[in-house]
Formats: sequence, C-alpha cells, structure tokens
Amino acid sequence: MPELRKDQIQDLGRLFFKERRCIHGGEPGTGKTPTICVLQRARWDRHGHKSIWLMPMKLIDKNFDEAMLWGEWAPGEVAIVDGSPNEVEQALTCGAKLLLMGFTRFELVADRIHEDYKAIDIDEWHKGFGGHDSKRTQALYRWCKRRGDDLWFVPMTGTSYNGRPSTVYPALQVIEPRYYGTPEAFSSVHDLVDPFTRKVVGHTNLDRLETILSAHSIKRLWTDVHGPEEIVVQVARCRMNDRQRRAYDKFRETALLELEQFFIDGTQPGVGFIRARQIMEHPNSFPDLVTPGQRVDICPGEVPGKLEEFADDCEKIDRPLLAYAALVPQQEEMLRIALAAGRRAAIINGQVTKKAASAADRGFRAGELDTIIGSPQVADCGYNWQFCGDREVSDVLFVSMDYQDTAFFQAYKRAMRQTRRSALRLKLYTYIDSIDQHIMRLTKRKSVEAAQVERGRVPMPW
Repeated sequence: MPELRKDQIQDLGRLFFKERRCIHGGEPGTGKTPTICVLQRARWDRHGHKSIWLMPMKLIDKNFDEAMLWGEWAPGEVAIVDGSPNEVEQALTCGAKLLLMGFTRFELVADRIHEDYKAIDIDEWHKGFGGHDSKRTQALYRWCKRRGDDLWFVPMTGTSYNGRPSTVYPALQVIEPRYYGTPEAFSSVHDLVDPFTRKVVGHTNLDRLETILSAHSIKRLWTDVHGPEEIVVQVARCRMNDRQRRAYDKFRETALLELEQFFIDGTQPGVGFIRARQIMEHPNSFPDLVTPGQRVDICPGEVPGKLEEFADDCEKIDRPLLAYAALVPQQEEMLRIALAAGRRAAIINGQVTKKAASAADRGFRAGELDTIIGSPQVADCGYNWQFCGDREVSDVLFVSMDYQDTAFFQAYKRAMRQTRRSALRLKLYTYIDSIDQHIMRLTKRKSVEAAQVERGRVPMPW
C-alpha cells in the first residue's frame, strides 16, 4: 500500500477536520487524487457518509483504479454510474460507498441520488462547472442544498480561475454564499461594463477575489513539491504556403473568398473568425459548405507551413512527444504525418470513445506508443504522460492554440507529474501576420488576470 506524503497528510487533515467545503487547488502533478481517495474512505469510516466523485468521462477508469488502491475498498463498494438506463439505476441503488460518474450523468441523475451520499468531490472542476446559469450548476446547487450542514464539497482543480472571474463564483457560492449572494452582486464587484453596450469590457477588484479564494483553497504548487521548473519555450514562426497565404489575405481583407466549389462568407464576426482559422490550420481538409459532413482541399498540392514544421519535428525528434492542436481536422492530418514518419501515434480528442482514449493513454504510458496527438481541452484532464515506458517526455508541441490560457497550462503539465530528470521544451507554432498573434494576446491577458487571483499562476511566457 503506498503512503501519502507529509503535505498530502496535512491537506487531508484540513479537509477532514477543519473545512468540509474547500477547493483543492493543487497544481497538476502535486497529488490531489490520493488525498481525495483517502478522504472518501475516512468519511465513511468515521461518519458513515457516502461520497460521489464527478470527473470527465475519460478519467473514469483511471480514477476507479486510484479509488480502489488508496481507499482500500472491497469489491462492490465502488461503482461507476454509466451505461443503459437499467445499468444507471442499478449503480445508483446498489449501496456502494462511492459512486463515480461524469458531469453530464450527474446533471441527469442529481435529484435521484440517495440522501446517504453527503459528499461530492469534483475532479477537473474547471471543465464541468464554469457558469452559474447552466443546468449542471443549478443541479449542483440543489444537490448541495439538500445535504444542509452535512455537506462535504471539494472541487479539485489547479485552475479555479478559468479566463474570467465568474468561473470562480459557483464554487464560492456553495462554500460560503454570504460573500456575494447573487451572480448580479458578484458581477457588480468584479466586472467592468460598458454603459452603452452593457458588455463586460474588463475586470476589477481581483485582489479581493484572491483573498477570498485563498481563504477557502488548498494551493500546492508543483515547485513546492518537486522543486524548480525547468521549461524552455520556443516559438516557431511558420510561413503559409503561397496559395494558402493568398486565400487567407483575401478573406481577411474582404470577408469573402470565392473558390471553385463555393463561396466562404465571413461577414458574421464569429463565423469569419472560425473560417479564417480553418484556412490557416487545415486548408487541405476544409469543410465542404455545399455538402455538410464532407471536406474539400482548397490548396491542392500544397502542405500548410505548420504541418511541414510538424513533419520535420516528427523526423528529427527521436524521443516520445506530446502534440496538441485545437482543431480536429488538423489533428487528423498530424496523425497521418506522424504515422508516415514511423512514429507510433494515437489521437485523444472529444470524438474518441472513452475506451479508445483509455487504450491510447495506457499504451503511451507503457511505451507501446511514442506520440500522443490531442486537443488541449481534452488532453488537459488528469493524464500522467511524463513517462513513456521508462523514457521521460521532453517535448510538448502546440501546433495550434486554444483560446483558454488554462488549457495551455494544464496541457503541458501532463508531462510534469513528478520531479523531472531533464528540462521540458514547449514549442509553439505560429503563422506570421495571422490570427495566431491575436490568440496569443488574448491568452496572455487572461493569464495575467489569473495570476492576480491564484497563487502560483504565471502569465503566458511570450
């Protein structure tokens, strides 16, 4: 049986004896999961209180194994709530001491969970509960209110602040509603609103939010546990190929691009932004605007500059690597390139089944694969990819970026799960004179705000 570290025991004591409602805000790789698993067992042993544990579905198998290991439960005492309606009902009524389920499943069954379950732990909180008004958050409020003073509530995330102050509100509302009372009161304290458009244009009083968040959070930094980070950031400035550049510039100037197959209309701002990224990132696999679900090549015979750079990296790097891209067609192109270069690669994204994602995860950790390609939003949740077999991962490539600074932070932390033997190289691919510069400015701003609210968060390194 493994043992908790001294700092994990301290965290367990705070969660069990002092604060039943507390954010476990340890950074990725600091060992939140073992502490929570022991806490779940202690609740049952001391108080007879059962727990439910919410998480992204791709973590279910991993966390079930962790629960059995650290909680030392007997067979049948831990159940996964998933499957057909009959299977879900059986899991909810089987009497298990601990129930594991995904975020959507909780939203659907929250009102049917027996009152014996007094505790709720939420892994990767930032991925499931980002807004007050969502049906999922409202289901959480109802669930917690029915438990009254017996409630145990532990959201787990190294990024409580996820792009804007309002993402912190739901957790604080459950922990201590008297701070703000209503989302409108919260907004009046922390949002700067344009008086004419009524749109939020900035944020203020972040020092107050930091004080409140710190009072109700455990914050273990990776450097506190494992020592200084050694990270090398490299920005690769790529060039679009000629046809791609002409198409991109024409679309940017006129918001309209005439192709042989169809017109690309970018007069609507949101649509225009999406189409511009698709021209940038995967012009050889562009969505067919005439036949939905199909794709066409709008730059035949030419490879995008980023994919040329990625192909070169696949050839040159003789080590395991992680490669992230924000768009699915681009990920698929990257998979083809990696396989053609002789790498043993697999994709993990929102379209991959839980079974396939688990197989890819296990294969990489076992050294049977040497390349994981995925989206930052999916691959940023709980995976342990510092080692591929007995080889340490030293390269994380961001071929295209997500809009959230938290996705970047969480994604590269997959390769920082314990003290590292070597420095970690982060390579960011960007196109010269493109939307990439806007995305980098946007994520930089969000990271600067987050650094004012959460201890240990640092601004983006560019």
